[in-house]
Amino acid sequence: MTKSSKTVKSIANADSVGQPLAPWTYANQEVFNLEYETLFLSRWQLVGHVNDVPGIGDFMTLDIGRDSVVVLRGKDHELRAFLNVCRHRASRIFEESGTCQGVVRCPYHGWTYQLDGSLMAIPQQENFPGIDKSGLGLHAIQIEVFHGLVFVRVKGTGLSVADHFAHTGHYFKEYDVENYEKIAEPTVQVWDANWKIAWDNYQENYHIPIGHPGLHRLVKENDEWDELDSGVNFGVFVIREKPSRIEEERRYQEMFHHADRRIPDHLKGKWVQFGLTPNLGVDLYPEMLDIFQLMPVGPDRTVVRSAFYGHKNPTPEEAELRRLNMSINDAVNEEDEILCARVQKGIQTHGYRPGPLSLQEGSMFNSHEMMRDLIPVMSLKDAPPANTIRQKNEELLAEQHCD
Repeated sequence: MTKSSKTVKSIANADSVGQPLAPWTYANQEVFNLEYETLFLSRWQLVGHVNDVPGIGDFMTLDIGRDSVVVLRGKDHELRAFLNVCRHRASRIFEESGTCQGVVRCPYHGWTYQLDGSLMAIPQQENFPGIDKSGLGLHAIQIEVFHGLVFVRVKGTGLSVADHFAHTGHYFKEYDVENYEKIAEPTVQVWDANWKIAWDNYQENYHIPIGHPGLHRLVKENDEWDELDSGVNFGVFVIREKPSRIEEERRYQEMFHHADRRIPDHLKGKWVQFGLTPNLGVDLYPEMLDIFQLMPVGPDRTVVRSAFYGHKNPTPEEAELRRLNMSINDAVNEEDEILCARVQKGIQTHGYRPGPLSLQEGSMFNSHEMMRDLIPVMSLKDAPPANTIRQKNEELLAEQHCD
């Protein structure tokens, strides 16, 4: 049995935060390859919500960098997760989301699978003498449902999703996330920045007053926050009492209490924000939930995926709050894209060394510490010679195991 996550020492009580990752780690293909294997394929990735796939044969896919996965509801109503690839010649089978009519059929050669992933039929099977279909089903991967949110893990072992969110998972119950449904179509963008720059940006609020003046007019941080050694952090924002001078923001402030009826008293007037390293942000509002998810494409390009969920049958006021929320946060996203692209350009400047971190950047530092622990070559101040980084990382991992 794995141990649940524990609270990390409060950064706010520390004498100093510590050093961020070295600039070379943000623009190196060899490090990128190690990150992809260790941080993305080996850690939980959110695919969607159980209510995205309510019926038999319903499926949803997720592209994780160069890999693709599918979550499929079987005839027994159980959800299963598979690599989205045919066992014959590696064709992708599923696209986006939809419904299979009774079976899964590869669009290339027609290999056909049951909804539980087992291989059912091979066209012209006589040309495969002695083939054993029992070992050629779709490749199953790990799946876990957490308060209605569906996560998969391609490889490796470790904490469950529930254990990752230990001490903070009760928020998902209090917001009744299990009963949410999709309220808007997901959005997908490609940012010209390393995924870590985008994740660093999401993790810290130090940049909000300058980078997001609208968000700064609307909300402020309070003293509710926590850091878990599993890579989860959370913080709480409260709606400012001073009316914003911008009509859309002021309207949101004025209407905010209309969604409070669905949540306990101690959550009224608040936004709760979660980060799960390396790439998942979850924002809980009284009127809805949104997802901020990063998928690496290359050392300097990142797919940014947003998804939106909420209660069925919202009141007219809640529907308007959702519209205002998405409009306000669309602007925040656009600002973040520009900010991250500027950092990507600047971090490659010859001779640049990072300055000190503020106490508001503690979550960013903790995620960097996790990366340095899992991929110790990232702890080096300067890049090793080209084509030696994987070997150097293996040597450092071996030293860790000897300590």
